[in-house]
Amino acid sequence: MALSGSAARRYAEALIELAADRRAVDAFRASLEQLAPVFDRVTIANLRDPSVTTRQRVEALGSALAGEPEEVRSLLILLLERDRIQLVPQIALAFGDLVDRREGIAKARVTTAVPLDEPARAELVGRLERTAGLKLRATFMVDPSLIGGAKVQVGDHLIDSSVQAKLTALGRQLAS
Repeated sequence: MALSGSAARRYAEALIELAADRRAVDAFRASLEQLAPVFDRVTIANLRDPSVTTRQRVEALGSALAGEPEEVRSLLILLLERDRIQLVPQIALAFGDLVDRREGIAKARVTTAVPLDEPARAELVGRLERTAGLKLRATFMVDPSLIGGAKVQVGDHLIDSSVQAKLTALGRQLAS
């Protein structure tokens, strides 16, 4: 795979190349998704503290990552040594995006006026997948200003079937 894009994407590409099989990819993804939120400003500041030797920081990080896959642990130690530890959350996102792209999964953002229960979400995603001809990984948001209906964004395509959009369109029609 050719290296391209941001530093985080390049690290993610390198990590995905190290994965021997599907189980390793899943393990790396789970590990990165679990670790990403831990690397907030405070943690990063502590890991970059110049009053603590690099060796001590590496040992502390290594022991904190004892249960993680060896490749992920090695990557994070390398990032610490190169003073790039702040990239961990972006690497986790890039890794997930790469895995999804390899599997032909597109991301969808669904915004509704009211919260949907799990069966309604599953049914909506199923309809969207059949219509789009893609597997989707959907995230759901609620925006009461939509009044009713939904907005669905898949990649750069936006489908706005909300009542708010219909009222806005009607208002434009009446004004012209």
